[in-house]
Amino acid sequence: MLELPDDKIINFVMPVVRIERKADGDIGYKGMLGSCFLIRKTGGIALTAHHVVAGIEIGSAAVLFLDTKGQWQAVLIKDVRKHPSQDVAMIVLESEHEFPSPLSLSREEHYASMPYMLWGYPAAVLHEVVVNDRAGERPDLVYDEGYVRRRISWELPTIRGSRFLELSTVSGGGCSGAPVISRRPVDAGQEIWQVIGVYVGERRAGDLAVGYAVRISDIDADAPSWSALYTG
Repeated sequence: MLELPDDKIINFVMPVVRIERKADGDIGYKGMLGSCFLIRKTGGIALTAHHVVAGIEIGSAAVLFLDTKGQWQAVLIKDVRKHPSQDVAMIVLESEHEFPSPLSLSREEHYASMPYMLWGYPAAVLHEVVVNDRAGERPDLVYDEGYVRRRISWELPTIRGSRFLELSTVSGGGCSGAPVISRRPVDAGQEIWQVIGVYVGERRAGDLAVGYAVRISDIDADAPSWSALYTG
């Protein structure tokens, strides 16, 4: 059983990594794939971007958690369920840990001016730590915020799907799969964070730089089994 400080953001918004099994049975880190986040009351199901897990084989990828000693612990991915049309996928984790999370998928439709916050693991800070004159890879959780510029219901170049929120902030590579969370309060007394989107990429054109998230409000429109993820 994992010993995790369950009140830490870093343990419900996590890095997705490629791994290898060593001869001694240990798990070795091979590189970052993206970000993911646990969904409330699902017992170990996380969401990420489809393209983050598109090419992985089961047994070759894991999600990292920070234990009570401050050490990264890898939990293997035992199943991936890819959405049939949008750039989003479910990750099922191989563990008996309960994986509590305050993140709940929102059915509410969101439009321009909606304020949001985001946590993810940007590639821009992946090589910051230098040990013995060498910069190694170390995922680090970073906060971002902004507002929804517009709601899009058509296909975009290079991004899978057709149902998006255009965001005012570019969060960058490595943040694919991160939760886009409403900054509007929910009912008093409830520690629930409403997820309105999954960050999937960005577009730059001249001075314009915007981010994109697959919107969550109708993620089950062409995937009925995904309705079970709306946990209230």
